[in-house]
Amino acid sequence: MFFVEARYHRDPSRAGAQVRYIAHREEGLTDGQRRELYGIGERYRALRGDERAIRKALHEDGRGLRNPVYFRFILTVDNPTAARFQRFDGHLSERVMRDAVEKTFRSAARGAQGVFAVHQHGGKDRLAHPHVHALLSPRFENRIPVHISPVRLLRIKESWEREVLRGLERQERRLVRAREAWLIRRRPTTTIATSDLRCIRCHRGRRHAGTVKWSYSRRRGDRWGSRGETASSGSGCGSAGVVAGGN
Repeated sequence: MFFVEARYHRDPSRAGAQVRYIAHREEGLTDGQRRELYGIGERYRALRGDERAIRKALHEDGRGLRNPVYFRFILTVDNPTAARFQRFDGHLSERVMRDAVEKTFRSAARGAQGVFAVHQHGGKDRLAHPHVHALLSPRFENRIPVHISPVRLLRIKESWEREVLRGLERQERRLVRAREAWLIRRRPTTTIATSDLRCIRCHRGRRHAGTVKWSYSRRRGDRWGSRGETASSGSGCGSAGVVAGGN
């Protein structure tokens, strides 16, 4: 069963700290590394993952609102789905999750904008378990204050599960097709015997595979006989059978 956690707060000053949290938090990130930040909505996508600009935009979106609402989502997958993700590398898994997030909010929370990051880790002593941390702006793209009802939250959860499974199945089909193509290339090719190659080189006038035929007209004084007589060879390479006739 997929799990979607949604919480909210009303403090613009916390938004910047939460962006830093989803970009830097958890195992495997050292020496100033961070996760890629992706935008939800055209305005935040245009920021191209600039952490400082994203924090500033989230803070400014809360200005002028008496009670700005910042929704934070954690979108996860179940254990069987996480096991299927093990067949792909981290880059491809992140691509599937990223596409699912964008399609989920576009269909179930149209007009929402914000930022998200994909986390691959599964925690201590646990296999990789991809999930997403997302933080929404307190305003929709049309600048109206955000309000997400329980019904819409349920739609987000249903859409999330549907889009992840669709994307995963699509990549699995591509993996099967790639494997089949590789097996076809590995199949042994048909070989031609040395004698057949010799035959092909000797008879440039060959018309059909496995058969060589030619004919010529007798010239005056030819030793084969009188005018009108012809000679022809048998089929095959190196055949010495010659038939001649006379009056």
